[in-house]
Amino acid sequence: MSLGFAFSCQENEDPYATEAGYVAEESVTDYYFEDADDMAGVAVASDEGTAGGKLSSGASVLTVDDDRFCAAVAISFSELSTPELPIGDITVDFGDACEDPRGNVRSGRIIVHFNGRRFLPGSWISITFENYYINGIKLSGTRTLTNVTGSSEDAPKFQIELENGLAVWPDGTTATREHCYERVWLRALSPLNDELHVSQCANTDEWPHDFAATGVNRRGVEYEMAILTELVYRRGCPIAVSGVKEFTNVTTGQVIIVDYGDGDCDRVITIKIEGQSRSVSIGKRG
Repeated sequence: MSLGFAFSCQENEDPYATEAGYVAEESVTDYYFEDADDMAGVAVASDEGTAGGKLSSGASVLTVDDDRFCAAVAISFSELSTPELPIGDITVDFGDACEDPRGNVRSGRIIVHFNGRRFLPGSWISITFENYYINGIKLSGTRTLTNVTGSSEDAPKFQIELENGLAVWPDGTTATREHCYERVWLRALSPLNDELHVSQCANTDEWPHDFAATGVNRRGVEYEMAILTELVYRRGCPIAVSGVKEFTNVTTGQVIIVDYGDGDCDRVITIKIEGQSRSVSIGKRG
């Protein structure tokens, strides 16, 4: 089954409806990359060997307490792995098609390489994709999550870099992106209540920019994106529930503001272009 997305504005004749549609699509693909990161973090946290201590020998099946994992999950440790420095891989294999309780359809594999004891500063994981699709959109690229806090299992903080990010839609159109985020994972007693708080990286030698992401959308427009107010993602919600982004068209300088709202778990964002404001509803279509 192939799924796309429909975008409806309050006034379809608005001259900026096209821009609104592409910005809305960016919101969806950005969430899909965040979703993959979150699943990787949950998988790594599901095995005690990644925290140090006794290590499994060879490959073993991993049980993950998360209803998105309608998939086969396996963990293996490198021969170089030690309790002080766990090193290994987790493979999340969704097969040909796997639908979670919220109706998201995934296929292909997410590969997670971990290096270092989880939740300790300097530990990192990298995520790659093998023919991975979510709701008909194929994702590829390399995501590297580096722990940049002290030991904090309740609210670990990561720097997230995406290199060679690519999203391919069922009609063959593509969007590329690279970004650098900082993300705090607020872990609740129940994983269903976890939240991810995302802001942009500081301007450094490693990321010498005043924006969070750059890319080319499906229309071939190059853009830069800054996070003005931190984005909040909540499990079970289709996109971020709050936060503000600013998009700048690199060629024309046109600025688009995207507001995710005040915390409601819905599919509605508000887009502001040249003084005009429109609510955009992001809905699945088959």
